[in-house]
Amino acid sequence: MSFQDLNIPASSSTVTVKIFDIVDDPKKVIAAAANFLSPVPAGYENTTCPVYAFLVEHVPSGKKVLFDLGPRKDLGENGAPFMREAVRSGANILPVSKDIVEQLADDGVDLASISSVIWRSITGDMSKFPPSTTLMFSKNMKTETYETNPWSSLLPSDLAYLIPIDFDTPGSSLTVGGFKAFDLFADGSFYILDHQTGHVCGLARVTPTSFILMGADACHHAGVLRPTSALHRNVPCPGELLAATRLSISATHVHKPGPEFQPQFDLPSRTTPLLSIAEKGYFEDPTAANESIRKLGEFDANGDVLVILAHDESIGPFVRPYPAVLDTWKENGWKREAIWAFLDQRNPAFRFK
Repeated sequence: MSFQDLNIPASSSTVTVKIFDIVDDPKKVIAAAANFLSPVPAGYENTTCPVYAFLVEHVPSGKKVLFDLGPRKDLGENGAPFMREAVRSGANILPVSKDIVEQLADDGVDLASISSVIWRSITGDMSKFPPSTTLMFSKNMKTETYETNPWSSLLPSDLAYLIPIDFDTPGSSLTVGGFKAFDLFADGSFYILDHQTGHVCGLARVTPTSFILMGADACHHAGVLRPTSALHRNVPCPGELLAATRLSISATHVHKPGPEFQPQFDLPSRTTPLLSIAEKGYFEDPTAANESIRKLGEFDANGDVLVILAHDESIGPFVRPYPAVLDTWKENGWKREAIWAFLDQRNPAFRFK
């Protein structure tokens, strides 16, 4: 398969993508796995995870945009009321000593050079950006602040300099991989994809024929995406890891759909993802979320695309130290190893014993 199978238009224009992890240590994150995943075996009740932000630089013009900001570091003091309470009670902990603004400064990036911030859902602290930085988000995103919705994580200060992204502009019918798409720089180098109502992904062309898909919060673990029959066919699991999964993965917790129980896990026969989204919790519309995941799986199985979810702990060992430039992922051969790494007992994303 090539990128053209996903209906991605050809282009020679590219962007450079750099990944930042905003939390200090994914292992210290506290979030209930049952809000995001199913099943949740004993011992895996917590979700440890990174929170990624991406700096995207348009090569032809030099314009820079941020896809996501990650959390603000003062959620317990200055976040919206329900977020403050969640942090203070210990129900949610996102340890941040340097937010994206400070990490950008450490990396030599002037905030004035950031033309836009693209929100997927986690808002960060927009008040730290200059007025020249616009905020882009899906026009269908809920923008009630805590003043009108006590469960909102938004502050009034978050909503300055807004530019809603309209995927339904008259005369526009651009779709990429089944998602409505917005061509940000109008040259095919970076697409914003409408993956669920009010939520967006980012598709970056880092060479004319290779892409990074910032999967945002379409799902929260690689096991919700993988495996699929197309992934087995196009990017098969490395032999040594394949053999190890027979004993490392519990056939009790992760059973093959169907009436027959198998005493050992058999990855090649598994053509549906090992995990599902939680039916009650983070996802407002599980049916739409599952359809979004299905479409994302087509990108995931394509050899020209590397999918990185916003909280994908499995990719960390391949891209650290942060920040890291992702443009050479294909020539470095990351995909074949990284895409199956969540099944390796040594990988921090493993949760199948």
